[in-house]
Amino acid sequence: MGALEENPPHRVSFERERGVYDVEVVRDIGHVVVKVGSGEDRNDRIARLFRQVADEHIPIFLIKLHRSSVSFAVRGDALERVEALLASKGERYRARRDLALVNVIASSMRDLIGVMVRIGDALQRANARLFATGDSHNSVQCLIEEARLHQAVHELRAEFGLEPTDA
Repeated sequence: MGALEENPPHRVSFERERGVYDVEVVRDIGHVVVKVGSGEDRNDRIARLFRQVADEHIPIFLIKLHRSSVSFAVRGDALERVEALLASKGERYRARRDLALVNVIASSMRDLIGVMVRIGDALQRANARLFATGDSHNSVQCLIEEARLHQAVHELRAEFGLEPTDA
């Protein structure tokens, strides 16, 4: 029997196994909902709104188009600038502070079955109200109240079998 047969080669993989492998947090996020109406000028109002925000060099994310409004998230340090801009343009809006973005990270997120249900169940156990969601090829983003952040991260990490950490 040769040396190769006695010690089979060790397989090395450079890819992560499928499944959730981390929960990341971004604190101090604001959420804005702007009324744009549902009339014929709706699309023009939306385009004008986004142009005005872009002209002020304010990055926004988690953008959602609703029937008569638009919502988006913004870092907390830019929320006052957004509110000042919207007020100066006479826009009807509401803003919420003290939110956090929880990112559930997984390789090939879109190939996982039932992950949104598991995330929703964990957030519900944490009594964390969900204001917005987003997704990418490797993550699901959840905008929640920062006051519930610690419990939400605890529940998410437990749900996916991850080591506990401080949020």
